[in-house]
Amino acid sequence: MKKILLAILPLAVLASCGSKQERKVLVVANGTITVQGNNINIGDTSAGASNFEMDIKDVTNKTLNINNNGIKSTLPLNTEGGYYVLNLNNKDIYGSLLLEGRDYNNKHDLNLDQQKAMIDSLKQVLAGTNISTANKNYLIKPGQIIELSNDLEHTQVFAPFEPLSDINQSKDGKPVELYKFYSKDELQTRLKAVEDSYNTPS
Repeated sequence: MKKILLAILPLAVLASCGSKQERKVLVVANGTITVQGNNINIGDTSAGASNFEMDIKDVTNKTLNINNNGIKSTLPLNTEGGYYVLNLNNKDIYGSLLLEGRDYNNKHDLNLDQQKAMIDSLKQVLAGTNISTANKNYLIKPGQIIELSNDLEHTQVFAPFEPLSDINQSKDGKPVELYKFYSKDELQTRLKAVEDSYNTPS
């Protein structure tokens, strides 16, 4: 069950090598994202889902100033180097480490037993259960920021509504950990597709 969960919930962002204190923050929002320094402005929600990767090399930056469609807030920023994901959407987002570098997004990748396991796992995830950092899967609430990894060079992340594209290779040849994030709507659509496939096998 755990493996299936990680596979289905296994942003495209290349984490480059930098100082130990360098931080990258993937901002996920509904609307256009404009960033200047540590100031984040979200506007024009008609633009739909979007994401933006901030590269913060200045270790003195300890806060993010946010203007989300007129609602202003300040968010503390961890001073430790690493990769972070900030959800400024108005809904939860979900994600996890991809197994074998694959996003098991197509029902054709799975037999009936695997489809049943995926259905059970998706229902648990959408209910907010069976999720833990130890298992490298995540549920990020609106306005919440989480640390995804402390290894920038070996981390690549794909945002909600963003398909897997080019997989980057690290300079030292070590494997890159791939993470994929989803909106709740995406997971609900996936659940229906797998349920339909499971209930009407060819």
